[in-house]
Amino acid sequence: MAKGYWNIVGSISNPEGIGAYIVPFEAYLAKCNARFLCRELHTDVREGNPGHLTLIVEFESLAAAKQAYDSPEYQEMIKLREPHSQISLTILEEGDHAVH
Repeated sequence: MAKGYWNIVGSISNPEGIGAYIVPFEAYLAKCNARFLCRELHTDVREGNPGHLTLIVEFESLAAAKQAYDSPEYQEMIKLREPHSQISLTILEEGDHAVH
């Protein structure tokens, strides 16, 4: 089965305030059997302006990635993050889905 991923890019505007989100976020990912493939606070951006933060989180499947995001528990956690950051989160599935 193909893995699912959260691809997160953005900026943290209040590093002290984001702590209230990070601790439950890490525990939540562990509960979801997800793992960080990449966690970078000083991304070397060569094109565009996605921000200094990049995270890639791996889930067992695309369905698991979507379910983790859509859960009421995670939706509540978003409220802890939003005042302290600006991010873009996309959910994608392992593989080349742009084949012609």
